[in-house]
Amino acid sequence: MTPAAAKGPAEVTAQRLRERGERVTPARLAVVEVLAATAEHLSAEQIGERAEELRPGIHRATVYRALDALGEFGLVTHVHLGRAGTTYHLAGDLAPRHLHLRCSDCGTVLDVAGDILDPVRRKLLRELGFHLAPEQVALVGLCKDCSS
Repeated sequence: MTPAAAKGPAEVTAQRLRERGERVTPARLAVVEVLAATAEHLSAEQIGERAEELRPGIHRATVYRALDALGEFGLVTHVHLGRAGTTYHLAGDLAPRHLHLRCSDCGTVLDVAGDILDPVRRKLLRELGFHLAPEQVALVGLCKDCSS
């Protein structure tokens, strides 16, 4: 069982922050709790709104700083969804690794298994020495409904 499975994401985050000598703040924990509680693709603004509901008094700027810090520590990551903006989710063993597909017609965002492009990653690394990192962008195309 992974550490994240044995404990909740907020507990794992607090432990990892302490191990790094970083502060465990209400805003950092609220961000993790918000992200752990949803499968939605939330913007920083939406995370801020929900974090304040969890812990009244947390300011939006504090949430943005918490997102930046948690990103630097590898606990949260973001994905650029094109015109839909940037969204955030838990990273590492706090959440399953996944990629995003965005329909260029209707804007629907689908999550797919994180290993789906592994053969392409290996080929690019082997042939070009290039390390592909598609987790932070959405792969764009047409969904089933829009392509029919």
